[in-house]
Amino acid sequence: MTFKQVSLGSAYRYYLRQVAVGDGRRPRGKNLDQAQGEAGVPPGVWMGRALPAVGLSSGQTVTEGQMRNLFGEGRHPDAERIVDDRLAAGDTPAVAERAACLGYRVQKWSGIDLVFRPPGSVQVLWALGTDPVRRILEDLHARVLGEVLAGVESEHLWVRVGRDSQIQRARAGVIAARFRHFEDRDGGPLLHDHVLLSVKVRRLDDQWGTLHTRPFLEYAVALSELYNQRLMEEICQQFDLATVPRYPTPGMRPVMELAGIPEQLIDFTATRNAATMRQLAADEQTYRDRTGRRPTVKIRHRLMARASQATRPAKKTAHPLPVLRARWRASALARFGQALIDNLLDAARKAACAIRQAARTTVDIAAAALEVTAVVAVHHGGRFRHRHLLAEARRHLARTLQGHPAPPLTATAITTAAIRDHCLPADLPAPRRPLPLAHRTFTPAWAPEPTTATSTPTAHRLHHHARAEAALRTVRARTNSHPPRSAPPAAPAPPAQAAGPRQPDLQGQPPSGPRLGPAGR
Repeated sequence: MTFKQVSLGSAYRYYLRQVAVGDGRRPRGKNLDQAQGEAGVPPGVWMGRALPAVGLSSGQTVTEGQMRNLFGEGRHPDAERIVDDRLAAGDTPAVAERAACLGYRVQKWSGIDLVFRPPGSVQVLWALGTDPVRRILEDLHARVLGEVLAGVESEHLWVRVGRDSQIQRARAGVIAARFRHFEDRDGGPLLHDHVLLSVKVRRLDDQWGTLHTRPFLEYAVALSELYNQRLMEEICQQFDLATVPRYPTPGMRPVMELAGIPEQLIDFTATRNAATMRQLAADEQTYRDRTGRRPTVKIRHRLMARASQATRPAKKTAHPLPVLRARWRASALARFGQALIDNLLDAARKAACAIRQAARTTVDIAAAALEVTAVVAVHHGGRFRHRHLLAEARRHLARTLQGHPAPPLTATAITTAAIRDHCLPADLPAPRRPLPLAHRTFTPAWAPEPTTATSTPTAHRLHHHARAEAALRTVRARTNSHPPRSAPPAAPAPPAQAAGPRQPDLQGQPPSGPRLGPAGR
């Protein structure tokens, strides 16, 4: 699962012109229903527990006017009808317009685009399998997507209220529009759904508020791992299959794929990924040549997003799914032969027999907690948060059970045991206003920081110093590129610095600071 924030204003038009009609472009002059019919994609549908509050129901078709009102203007999806009814009842235009608003006006972001797509081996089975297999996989994909969205509604909705912007939980329920796609930009098989999530949520006082997006997006990786884990469990239970780890990138975490699906087929269908990885390798080498060190996990994620954007081809004309499946099958038959393509599911079942018998069906919570803490400590430099442990716990379950279903809340139990038995707090003590669990920082108990009370302010000072230096460089660059018409008076020489601990020279380093971007797997 990946995400992208949708800005208020005209950004919704991109979804109406391209996303709502598949991976193609909507012809000018054609309405949305006609364009979706010609492209062969199903219409967008509404989903979420907050739909009854705005007079919508789950599965109802998304219209162009509703998209414009909710995601373009931050208003009620049927704002025009509400305004007309209020005016007919004798209200003034200002009162009628306020009745069509969902709380205060959104300032910047109107929605979040969540993209759910199965792993590569599932894409192969979906594209080259029989029609009954394809329909079952689509149903399981939609069911697991709904489970993840239900988890979002129950656990990850926060709003800011009051003059001091206190963070509080929102009522469970979101408004989301789902659009299904069948191919990538290269025309290869890629079953995926765009779930356009509105930032309008209901507060505990039943008033409409705006979603606090940062806590939500911080758990995007954990939600992505939940989708991967649950989807593979459902598929393995449905078809008697098993999963095995695959290492597409040396030195990185494995990806769980269906056993018995040849890697050549996965690479054959993942043309976009091959181009992205080639560009990523070149960008990593450039980074090593420039800095003299290997990119960290966070920097590698940014390089991955940059490589994906650089190799992104233009969208082409969308085609109906039967036409695409016939094209994919003909291409695969010419490359791999009919014997392999016609027996994909049987080969996967044969490979799964021995794996399912040898795989563990129970989880040792204590051992899993220790392993999860050790892995997270290595990957995150000894400082991590609850979301990192939760995501790794879900990866651990997928690797250990290999397709067997995990009992409910097992990942939560592993995370709780890891924090209780193997972690120490790394934040400054705040007895009057303790930090919530999602915002607390931890270190492994076997390698605690030597002086937490002094190292944290030092890290804060260095962080703010780096941000100040970055802002100063930005101002200087703008001044040099746009010189003023009259030269400003010369600035007085800075006073000599007092003797003290020397701060690191950050002039030659690029600007740094927290950024939000696609979540890595």
